Order: sequence, then C-alpha cells, then structure tokens
Amino acid sequence: MKKNYFTLLFIFCFVVATSAQTTIYDSAFDEATYDDANVQTDLNNHPDWNAGHFNNANTWTANTADQLLTGSNFAYSILKTPITATDGDVITITSVIMLGFNNQAFNTVDKNMTIVGLSPEVAPEAGTVLGQQREGVIVASLIANGGTVDLINAGGTGAFATAPSISQADKSAYEVILEYTIGADAASSSKKVRIRNVGTSNETSAVVSQAGIRDEIYTAITGSGAFYFNWALGFFQAGDGNINRIVQNRLTITKNGAVLSTERFNNFEFSMAPNPVNDVLTINTKETLNKVEIFNLLGKKVLTSNNTNTVDISSLSKSVYLVKLSSDKGVSTKKLIKN
Repeated sequence: MKKNYFTLLFIFCFVVATSAQTTIYDSAFDEATYDDANVQTDLNNHPDWNAGHFNNANTWTANTADQLLTGSNFAYSILKTPITATDGDVITITSVIMLGFNNQAFNTVDKNMTIVGLSPEVAPEAGTVLGQQREGVIVASLIANGGTVDLINAGGTGAFATAPSISQADKSAYEVILEYTIGADAASSSKKVRIRNVGTSNETSAVVSQAGIRDEIYTAITGSGAFYFNWALGFFQAGDGNINRIVQNRLTITKNGAVLSTERFNNFEFSMAPNPVNDVLTINTKETLNKVEIFNLLGKKVLTSNNTNTVDISSLSKSVYLVKLSSDKGVSTKKLIKN
C-alpha cells in the first residue's frame, strides 16, 4: 500500500511539474539596459536582440518610453532567447505592438504592416529566411475591407479559413497572441492566433486555429530552438503612407501557460457520449470536424482521428483524458473518462 501511495504521489508531482507554466521571456522594455544611449541608437547593442535590415544598416532602436521601434520597411528584430518544446508542449507568444505613433491614420498604401512569429535562425543571412521559413502572422491594415486590422497567416499551411479581424476604431496598441501546440511532427502541430485592441474599446477578434506548422520551425523548436521575430514589412511604402513607425511595447513568451487553448476559450460547443466511456465515443456538434485528438494527463497525444464523429478508444487504458476537436471555426476541448 505504501509503495502504491508513493507511486501515485510521484505521478501526481510529475504531471504538475510537466504541465506547469514556464516563462521563457517577459519584458515591457523598461529595464535600465534599454535606457543605455548605445541601445537607444542601435538595438543591436542590447544583449537580448539581433536587429538588422537586409542590405542596409539596422534601424531598430529603443526609446525612453519603454518601446522598441523602427521607421524602415523590411527591418527585423530577433530575440536571441531560444524557444524549445517537445510533443505536447504549448508555446504562447503575446506581443503588444503599435502601428504608428499617436493614432496616426491608415491609408491605402499602409497594408501589410509587420510580421510577428518564429524564425528558425537567430541571425538570418538572407531575406529568404524570414521571407520563406517564418511561422507567424502578418498584421495588416485593410482600408478596402471596411477599415479593419486583420491577421494573415504567414506560414507554410495556407490562408486562415477566416482571418481574425477587428475594426480600426479606437486605434491604439494591439495585442497579438500566437499559440503553438507542438505535436509529434510538423503536420500534427498547430497554430492558434487572436488580435485584440488594448485601448478603451478592448475589441477582440475570434480565435482562429491552423493545422500544421512549417517543417523548418518544427525542427528548430524541437531542437536547439526557434526565435521570436518582429519584421517591419511594407508599412511605409515609398514614403507615401501615414504610418511611419512600427513599435513594440511588450513581449511575453511562455511554455504550457496556454491562453487560447484552455476550455474557457472554446470556439464551438460539442458534447460527448457516453462519458465515462468503454469503447466507442460519439461526438455531437454542429461543426464539421477536421480532427479529433486525445491527450493523456502528461500532455502526450495518444490518439488521433480525422473527419469523424465516432472514435474507437478501446485501445486506451482506464484513465482521464483531454479530447481536443479542431474545425474551421477553431478548437474546443473537454475532459473524458475512460472505463
């Protein structure tokens, strides 16, 4: 009995330890290091950052308002802290950015403003690294779309079924959340995104999920590490746009501290029967399911079923599991008990 007790205690502690949130990076850029004159002249002089501009000198700087910023198209800033994960981990990146100063208005040439996401390299040598191997989102101003700020997929898995979108009203800072759930390979991994206006309107987009991530990013993040980047894209074309700065106000990166993947952020309703279940689980939902995934208490995926509302789980051991459903509307989860 004592042996069983300590075995259960060990398993419990292991589950808690493996599921606990880890903060990889958290800064509002208010540390004294960002007030250094050399850093405010060139962000490259800060030990945390590699900033540059392909074929030109770096233009990313810090300022006394606790911000990182650039006034040039195609200038990149890459955080040198490696981000690593294994199958079952969730990496959440929360980036608060401003598109211009003092509520500068968008116009028709201020379109694809900036890209935030993951790079496989901390020191890219050519535009193809951020241009072709990135995994993130483009923050875009769409005047023609009734004046919205949208997130456009910037990965290797195609366009979002529906782009996360908010209005341009109460233009202020925008909170962009990217949440990567790492699977057994790139195809079984996924990315979930959301944008929110952090001004007085607090307008928030829907959460959108995309199956699969780029092979280069998966290899990096499950190996020596992938790296967060902010790339000022085409916000100031030919000097004709109103927006003349891309500004980063805050950056937080966590592991297994899911914000968009928790049950309270379910994107659609569903029920399961029976629960507890013996062999066959029936899922009822109005959504067309793309994938059904079942995870154990250690966060490891133990079963995957595609495009089905009936799942044979007879091979699973008696335990408590998490069922994760993916559809074009997003992701939803519920707890499942296997008899």
